[in-house]
Amino acid sequence: MKFGVWVAVIVLLAQLLLAATPFVPITSRYWHTSDAQQFYAVLAAFVGLQLILLTAAITLILIKESGDAADRISAIVDRIPGAAVKALTDYDFYIHFKGAVEQAEHSVWIAYLAPYPPADVASRERKKYDEDMIALMKRRTRVSFRRIVRNSPTNRKWVAELINELQDKANVDIAVLARDLPEGEEMPLALSVQVVDKDKVWIVAAGSHQTTQDFRDVYVQDASVAAAMAQYYDRIWRLSVVVLDHGRITAEGTRVLEEMS
Repeated sequence: MKFGVWVAVIVLLAQLLLAATPFVPITSRYWHTSDAQQFYAVLAAFVGLQLILLTAAITLILIKESGDAADRISAIVDRIPGAAVKALTDYDFYIHFKGAVEQAEHSVWIAYLAPYPPADVASRERKKYDEDMIALMKRRTRVSFRRIVRNSPTNRKWVAELINELQDKANVDIAVLARDLPEGEEMPLALSVQVVDKDKVWIVAAGSHQTTQDFRDVYVQDASVAAAMAQYYDRIWRLSVVVLDHGRITAEGTRVLEEMS
């Protein structure tokens, strides 16, 4: 039985007992029916007690209903995924994104749009991050990985290394983006985005490949934003040339290997 019903039943029984007191021999003497002044004083106290019982009952029911309503609203809010936005430095990104990849359930889409490979940079963290990504692609075979690499002579050598490292890994696709600014332009025309499980997005190096002020990248956890960025990534993917298709070396991948041999 609901709380409000219990309170109503208890208050009703209490009022019935109070109403019966003038007719019960044990309690009837308290009404002083022979003395009008005392009788009306008892009656006033009786009415006041009745009002107190009604007020208490209504208050208890309202408190309970208010608490239940708050719980229901909280449950609804919990079921509605809220957006999370976080600014990251380049060093923060390596740790943050690696953690997300380790926990990914379905898919990881990566864009690498610098005109030089990770081995050419001075940052140990950046080199270690890329080594970790390759290791995760090999180990997390139930997660689908896509990686777009910007085309450049130095990157093509690295792409050849990736093909050799990841061939026969059915969960891995690699494509080369040639339709972009020439190698002399460090920052690409395309926007570098990473998408994990269709609800987490990292917008990487929008202005520079290094942290220039307080942050370099922006992380957004929101299904709608992720869906839009997944469409954007897919559009860039279609403009790229696939060199590794579910672990199989394509004709373009063979050409890259021959160039670098």
